[in-house]
Amino acid sequence: MGNSVKPLSAFFNLISQFIPLLLTFALAATSYWFAIQSELSLFSASGKNDPTSSDYYLRNFSVQSHDLAENKYSIIRSNAAEHIPQGNVWNITAPELEQFESGNGMVKGNAQKGVYLLDTDEIFLRDNVVVTSQNEGLLTTMKSEEIRIDNITNEISTDKNVLVTRPGQRFEAQGATLNNDTGELTAQGSIKFRIEAKR
Repeated sequence: MGNSVKPLSAFFNLISQFIPLLLTFALAATSYWFAIQSELSLFSASGKNDPTSSDYYLRNFSVQSHDLAENKYSIIRSNAAEHIPQGNVWNITAPELEQFESGNGMVKGNAQKGVYLLDTDEIFLRDNVVVTSQNEGLLTTMKSEEIRIDNITNEISTDKNVLVTRPGQRFEAQGATLNNDTGELTAQGSIKFRIEAKR
C-alpha cells in the first residue's frame, strides 16, 4: 500500500511544479486575445458603412479646378481636410481660396474652418472670414463669421452680420450678396453706411 501512495504523490508533485507555468501560459493567451479584439474594433469597417462619418483624412489638402469654357481657375488649400461621403463634402481646416477669371476677376478668401460641397460647387467659409473680390478694378472686401461662395451662380453671400468695404465706402448689414459677374452688391436688414473721402 505504501507503494501505491508514492506514485500518486509523485504525480501530484510533478503536476504542481507545472501549474505556475500553465497559469502564465493561460494569462498570456487571454491577454493576446483581448489585444487582438481591441485592435479589430479600432480598425473595423463600421465607420465605412456610415455615410455621415469621415471615410478619409488628408493633411496639406489642395484641390484645383480649371474651367476652360469660362476661362476660370481656382485653388483651395488647407492644413487638413476630411471627406464625408454623404453629400460628397470636404470639411477643411484653415482654408485659403483663390479664384481667377478672365477680365481681371479675382476672389481670395480665408477662414479658420470651411466646408466644400463638391456636388453643388459651393464653399462655406466659417469663423473669422475675410473674402476679397476684384472685378474690373473694383475691390470689395467682406468680413463675417460665415460666407458662402457659389461657383455656379458666381455669387458671394452671407446672412450673418457682415462688414463690406469698397474704395470710399463702408457698410455693415445683416447679410449681403455680391454678384461677382456684375459687381452688384445688395444688403439685407438694417444697414450702417459710411462714405469715406479719399485723402
